[in-house]
Amino acid sequence: MLVEDDADIGRLIKFHLKMAGFAARWFRTAANVIRESENQPPDLFLLDLMLPGIDGFELCRIIREHEILRGIPIIILTARTAAADRKLALETGADDYIAKPFSPSDLIKRVRALCKDMST
Repeated sequence: MLVEDDADIGRLIKFHLKMAGFAARWFRTAANVIRESENQPPDLFLLDLMLPGIDGFELCRIIREHEILRGIPIIILTARTAAADRKLALETGADDYIAKPFSPSDLIKRVRALCKDMST
């Protein structure tokens, strides 16, 4: 599940995930993410931090506190590069943190690694 408000970046990520064999549901805000995830839990969350309304930090907290969703891996994918942001994201429950601009191949490797970890 991809939560990214920037249309160009969202399309780019979705394209690369599809080319790597992943199906991605893309949301531009956090508004319906939890409800949709309860209905069909994803294998992984890709969250931007700077979202309208509920930001990525808060969405990460909500996921980690949710009985059904708490064990699903979370990758933060953001333009925020400060060490304090990385630290807060990991303390909030993110499994990985990727700064924009990013390498699509690196993103796919990290997605595969976290999805593989879930299956073991």
